Parts: sequence; C-alpha cells; structure tokens
Amino acid sequence: MWSIELPEGTKAIGYKYLVDLYQLKVMGHHCWSYVSPKWEKRSLHYKDSDLTLFLYPPSTRISENPFDHLEFALKHEGVNLLILKNILTLISKEDLKAHVLSRPTGKYTRILWYLFEKFSGNKIDLPDLDRGTYTPVLDPEKYYCSKGTRSSRHRVLDNLLGSIEFAPTVRRTPQLVKYEEKQIGKIAHQLTEGYDPLILARAMRYLYTKETMSSWEIEREQPDNARLAKFVSLLHKADAIGPLSEQSLVNLQKSIVDPRFALNTYRDFQNYIGEEPGLREMILHFIPPRPCDVSALMQNLLHTYSLMEKSSLNAVVAASVLSFGFVFIHPFEDGNGRMHRFLIHYVLARLKFTPEGIVFPTSAAIVRNMIRYDKVLETFSKPLMERIFQYTINDDGEMVVQQDTKDYYRYIDFTPIAEYLFECVEKTITTDFKEELDFLAVYDKIKRLCKEVVDMPDQKIDLFIKCVRQNGGALSARKQESHFKMLTSSEIEMMQKIINQSNF
Repeated sequence: MWSIELPEGTKAIGYKYLVDLYQLKVMGHHCWSYVSPKWEKRSLHYKDSDLTLFLYPPSTRISENPFDHLEFALKHEGVNLLILKNILTLISKEDLKAHVLSRPTGKYTRILWYLFEKFSGNKIDLPDLDRGTYTPVLDPEKYYCSKGTRSSRHRVLDNLLGSIEFAPTVRRTPQLVKYEEKQIGKIAHQLTEGYDPLILARAMRYLYTKETMSSWEIEREQPDNARLAKFVSLLHKADAIGPLSEQSLVNLQKSIVDPRFALNTYRDFQNYIGEEPGLREMILHFIPPRPCDVSALMQNLLHTYSLMEKSSLNAVVAASVLSFGFVFIHPFEDGNGRMHRFLIHYVLARLKFTPEGIVFPTSAAIVRNMIRYDKVLETFSKPLMERIFQYTINDDGEMVVQQDTKDYYRYIDFTPIAEYLFECVEKTITTDFKEELDFLAVYDKIKRLCKEVVDMPDQKIDLFIKCVRQNGGALSARKQESHFKMLTSSEIEMMQKIINQSNF
C-alpha cells in the first residue's frame, strides 16, 4: 500500500507500535505515527489512499509501556475500535487496574477503562468515580457522533454511532466539513421551488427511470420492463416505508429480484464475489460475513441507523453508513447491490434531505465513473481480503470460511465512503437534476414558440423538434417529404431558427 525509507533509530509509536508489538491481524488505521532523531514534526499523505504518516521529533519518544502508546493513540490518532478491542482483550485486569489507579482522573485512562469493561464484559475491582466531567469516547470536533449515553462509573459519554458490538466511524475531515457547509440539501430544495410543478413532475418521471437504469447498468445488466417498473415503484415508496427491520428488507428484496432467488430471511449460506476465468483458479474480490454472523450484524446495523436518525446526523453521512454497511454484509443471495443503492434514497428521503417526491439519480453519477466507485468499495474490501485466508470452495462453488471474521465488519471506518457519496450527491443535484429541469423548461418554451408559428398537435411538434436536432439543426428533405409536407418553407425556417437559437 505504501513504503517509506525510515532513518536509522526510527520507532513506531501509538497504534503502529501496538499492532507490531502484539502482532495483530487487523486492518490498518488511517494514520500511523513514528518518532525519529532526524525528523522535525511533519506529515505525509499518500495520494489515492486514506493513509497519513505523522512524523515526530525525538522529544515525542514514548516508553515501552503499552498504556502510554494507547493514550498517545487516543489523543493524537483517534479511535480505532478494532485495534483497541484486540489489544484490550490481551491486557490483564490487574495491569489495567494498576494503570487506572495511577491516573484515575485522566480522560484517556477512563476511556480505556470503559472500553475494557464493555469489550470483556468483566468489571474491574475499582470503585465508581463520583466526580469529574464526562469525557466523550469520540471527540465531537473530530468525529460524527450519536447523542450518547453516560456511564457514571467511568465518567464517560459513550457517543459511538452504534454500540460496542457494532460501531462504525466517520471522521470530520476538511472535505466532509466543506460539503456540509455547502448545504447541498438546501440547494436542492431551492432548485425545486424555482420550477413549475408540472415541469418537476415530468422531470421526475424521467429521473426515476434514469436512476433505475443506472442502478442496473452498474451491475452490467439490462432490466426488462417488468423489473424496471418494480424498481421505479420502489423508489416512489422510499419515503413511506417506515423503520427498517429484517422483514421489511426481505419484502424489499422480494420486490426487485427474480422470485426463484428471493429469500424469506437473511442468508444461511456463505456468499462471495469473484470470477473464475475458464478453468483457472477462482479470483475472489470480496467475502462477506459468515452466515452465522449475518443476523446479528444486520440487527446492529439497523440499530446504528436508528441511533443516527435520533441524533440528527447528517443525512449523507447516515446514508453512507447504512447503504454501504448493508452491501458489505451482503445479507441476501441476489439484489444486494440494488438494495444498497436504494437505501441511499431511503435515508435521503426519510431525513428530508431530498424534497418530497423527488429522487436524485445518484446511480447515474456512480455509473459515469465506475473505476472511482470500485476504488471506494476497495477501501474496505482490499484490506479485508488480505486478512481472510482460511476458507474452502468446493467443486460446486460453495464456500466455507473457517476463521472468525465478524469484527472486521463491526468497526468499519466509513470516512472515504461518506466523502465519495457527498461527491456523488452534489454532482447529481448540480448536473443531472438541474440539467433535466433546465432541459424541460427550454423545451416547453420552444414548443410554445413553435405553436405560435404553426398550431400543430403536440406529437407533431415533438417530432419536428426531434428531427431538427438529430439532423444538426435543419429538417432533412426526406423528413419534410414524409412527415411535414403540410408546412411551408417559411414556417420550417422560422421553427428551425427557434430551435437553434435556444442552444438546445
């Protein structure tokens, strides 16, 4: 993923030190820290990656005490629950107790104490704290958070987006803050207010179909009319479905997939995404959770979304976690991709980001740059696939995963995904949505002016405009002879001029 020449005497600190010390098989953090006798404080960001290296001078050197590195990590590198869980399960109660007693009021000490007891389910023989301000697990200036619940024992505010069993993270990066400041949702509402309701209604008929076609195109499929109509109908109901549950998701899945491949519950078999060129070895791109973990992961994902909704989390951030969390769990045999993209619309509609009855064709923005979409999915799938290696695939293509993988899906950093979805939503609103409204407004004006020249039936005017546009701005002699013999040369010339002057 990255390489750097480290000067002699350089030492990892924080999370990187701990991962190396305990030889953890975890996915990487978004930043690693090092200290060196030859460095001034600086940072290096790796292009096309979410990784930043923080380089510190000798004055930052830390002892070999793991707790010092844990507190440095929480203070300077943020919260990585996957790494923290792995480390805290290896640390003894006695060692943690001694550390807490040495710094009983330290905020990072209290967070470690709280997380240790939550992860392990074991209570350390320490009295509850009876004074002190509450410190949040996630710094609200650095992370998107839930409203949280207080632990009076530790004087800690648990403001994770989910629970200790399933807690995605999204960092407040400069890019995400910038997107929020643009108030894209407000721009969308203002756009709709500036157009005739009849034009909006016609635009929506087109955009609902465009979103459906694009969603299938992402999967390199062509829907028949029946499947097209089903998905369009589903999009129309996005803001009326109500709270999600296993049964509601099962019903949604049944409404868009072939009945032969529809499930009545979450899957009870292992699925995967891969290809087998000819008779060569299977090339695997992604392995979702084991079937024994799917139900709990989905229950926790839906609980997380409920918390985000109650905490008034930004709609695009919430949509990123729910929709991409869903597709990473892959709870059904078929339709996971289409449902993942439908859930984007569900959240945006439910949280009133999109105006009522409006759909933003985000799949159209995705399909215009599939390489970018794949790279975003790979921010999770690539490091995941480097850590899943105990599995078998039989001659019938049935897979069994033999290692415990559920924690990989519990503590995902959705930051690059949220940045990407914001980018898609902005492009959709300012490009697809606005262009379609502008197109219809100009089209109606052209029709009105053409009718002032010749009061033809609407269908005839539509055909005339189409023929002129397709022939580079002039009606061909053949089309004039076959369809418009009734028009004079002067009338044709005047209507051509109207079309061409509109920059249509």
